[in-house]
Amino acid sequence: MDAPCGETRDVLAELALGVADGEERGRALKHLAGCPDCRAELEKLSDVADELSLLAPHREVPVGFESRVLSRVLPPPAPRRRRWPRLVLAPAAAALAAVGITLAIVWNDLQAAHHYDAVLQQANGKEFEAYPLYDNGTQAGTVFSYAGFPSWVQVDVDPGHRAGRTSAELVTDDGTQIPLGWFRLDARGASGGSIPVDPARVSVLRVLPAGGGAPLVAHFQ
Repeated sequence: MDAPCGETRDVLAELALGVADGEERGRALKHLAGCPDCRAELEKLSDVADELSLLAPHREVPVGFESRVLSRVLPPPAPRRRRWPRLVLAPAAAALAAVGITLAIVWNDLQAAHHYDAVLQQANGKEFEAYPLYDNGTQAGTVFSYAGFPSWVQVDVDPGHRAGRTSAELVTDDGTQIPLGWFRLDARGASGGSIPVDPARVSVLRVLPAGGGAPLVAHFQ
């Protein structure tokens, strides 16, 4: 992705929510006119914003609503004891407040998703996933997989499930078994290294005990 695409994607969330300032909006729209990839990203974010707007019921604000709200927010003139009247919001105002809160939450999600995408692009990656590692139905750790150039996995085994775990292997969708020659648990119960296959083709990762027995198993989804 070139520099103009990077600058434009930094403001796509603001464009989707309609809060981008004039200068940024102008530059972004100029770039979007000639970049189908960035337009596709904007359409995805716009769909999220459109769905959020449907959460609020469409009601007309009653006549005099603004003046009544201000009369409740502003303090009464020169009282002996300052009292702030209870603010009663009309249904439309309550709905707008709910949408505002939802947009604030989704805004954080959009920012996190943009950061995740930027990290993957910086490292030439496609996805980063985490899968639970089980020992006979009990969670015994976590397996992290990274699809990129190169792809790699990291295995973290919880205390109590580490004894005798001396090797590991991948099993692909077609049943091929790939030993992980670099596997050695360190003092923290972790081991990681590159793998010669796309994680999307992996079905299972097994952490094997020395001398046989039930393996620790992580199912890739």
